[in-house]
Amino acid sequence: TDPASPEWGRVRAGRRTADKVLVVGCTVATALGAIVLGSILLMLIVQGVQGFSPALFTNVTPGPGTEGGGIANAILGSLVMTALGIVVATPIGVLAGTYLAEYGRASHLANVIRFLNDILLSAPSILIGLFVYTLMVRPMGGYSGWAGAVALAIIATPVIVRTTEDMLRLVPGTLREAGAA
Repeated sequence: TDPASPEWGRVRAGRRTADKVLVVGCTVATALGAIVLGSILLMLIVQGVQGFSPALFTNVTPGPGTEGGGIANAILGSLVMTALGIVVATPIGVLAGTYLAEYGRASHLANVIRFLNDILLSAPSILIGLFVYTLMVRPMGGYSGWAGAVALAIIATPVIVRTTEDMLRLVPGTLREAGAA
């Protein structure tokens, strides 16, 4: 069809009308979604601020069926598990990353380690959690902070390996030779 023909003008007018209708529809849908999400956020803030108190952060969680209490044990437990996981993962990750960057540039073992590290790096945390559950929680007969720390260490190790290797590879060869001298 010729852009100068009258038929082409009608096609363009129809497209403009459809475009305007869709823009208005999308704007209304976006505004409606923003209003709903905003009202949820406002309700969360208004009702949540009432629950904040120093006791929330200093008291332990009470047993079932009792009122009050706080989340001090959950906060402390999270900090301890994270610290244990990082204390285990950091030396392993730094040593492996240093080996990969400095000594195993093209060796077969380094390629295998990189491949396994990439697999662990892309593994979903739920799979790592199931692995630790099968390996530690079920044989022990219950949940433990140790199992959480092991899962966090498994999650953190490939990140530390990759970061260490990449950062060491950024060091220029001349600076590396100067440091060895």
